[in-house]
Amino acid sequence: MRKIIYFLFPILFCISCNTKSAYQKALESEARLDELEEQYGGQEDKGLITPSWEAEWSKKYEEQFEKVKADYTRFFKDNINDVQVQEIFANSKWRRRLSLDQLESVLSQAGKEFKETELYKQTNERLQNMKTSLPGCPFKEIVSKTPKGKNCQLSDYAGKGKYVLLDFWASWCSPCRKEMPMLVELYRTYKNKNFEIVGYSLDEEKEAWEKGIEQLNISWPQMSDCKKWESDPVKLYSVQSIPCAILIDPEGKIIQRDLYGEELANTIRQLIQ
Repeated sequence: MRKIIYFLFPILFCISCNTKSAYQKALESEARLDELEEQYGGQEDKGLITPSWEAEWSKKYEEQFEKVKADYTRFFKDNINDVQVQEIFANSKWRRRLSLDQLESVLSQAGKEFKETELYKQTNERLQNMKTSLPGCPFKEIVSKTPKGKNCQLSDYAGKGKYVLLDFWASWCSPCRKEMPMLVELYRTYKNKNFEIVGYSLDEEKEAWEKGIEQLNISWPQMSDCKKWESDPVKLYSVQSIPCAILIDPEGKIIQRDLYGEELANTIRQLIQ
């Protein structure tokens, strides 16, 4: 916790006491989240993770994750017209992780000068993309490349009479790798029953992407432009974290998004008999 606060001391020194206090509260919440992640890694290394322990840990993690988002939302919303806070906002990973309502509440406080900045324009574009990738909206086209360099587009699969799971992932993403065995089993079970998966990788290196496909036994269509978070499809669908699964119905409308784990598996099983 101290490392985070001391590292950002030059920025903290330039803002008011009230603003500094709000920022420190957000940093402390984030540090607690980091501690939970380290706790999981320690248990995993020792082979001590049991289903009951993991369920309890997951509950704590989700609660803390939401608390971090709420603390950063409050800090940004109350201080977004401060130039120093705008710098923090621009470089914070939590800007990408805020919910639609949270991000909208921050931008609603924007003054005239902030609205003229590139940061505001980019963030507002992200907000609009969030609104147009909600359940009930039609899927948005993705045009990219397969691992073999061939042109590929989402409309080759979506809106063609099948349920399509658009899966954003990366070979370097531990939660994605953990999720893959379940997706492999779902695909094996339902690929001939009105179901398709289309993967979009956030890998930067083509070799790592291809190696991940092989290691994880991925057999469904894949595409990527190897630009990580700067990828246009990632921005288009306002992907906040990965894995991020977006379920599209046979007519091409988004049913649900940000699905993972048992919630994802149960949703697929209920829809596809």
